[in-house]
Amino acid sequence: MPDPYAASRAAGERIEALYGRPVAELAADTAPGSMRHALLNSFDALQYADRAVTFHAEQLHRLTHPDRAIESVDLGHIADATRRLAHAVTVRDSHAQVLGDVLNSLVRVHDVTSQASAAPQALAVTPAPPPAAPTEPARSR
Repeated sequence: MPDPYAASRAAGERIEALYGRPVAELAADTAPGSMRHALLNSFDALQYADRAVTFHAEQLHRLTHPDRAIESVDLGHIADATRRLAHAVTVRDSHAQVLGDVLNSLVRVHDVTSQASAAPQALAVTPAPPPAAPTEPARSR
């Protein structure tokens, strides 16, 4: 059986590589509204989705165990467990896809202190031109 936590494990390793610190340490000092906060919230959702897949797979396995006699009443429960498992897999895969795409778009900045200590460069600011006056008078109906 494939690793049910492969998606969240890979995302966690990528976050740790990106920030250079363990996820638990990153979560301790995260400011709401930051990219790191959003990444960690997405990572938590992915971990929850991984656990849901495992839970529903175990539930379906328990309902369809070879040593268990399946009666007509169980068919609804089996169909429901199958539907829930399929939904959990879909949710997990979508979380993994979005989080993976975001993580792939980010790169680690290696030396932030030397960039921060460099003198900020002035930006040339030009004022916006004033709006043009209308050439024709406005008509009313």
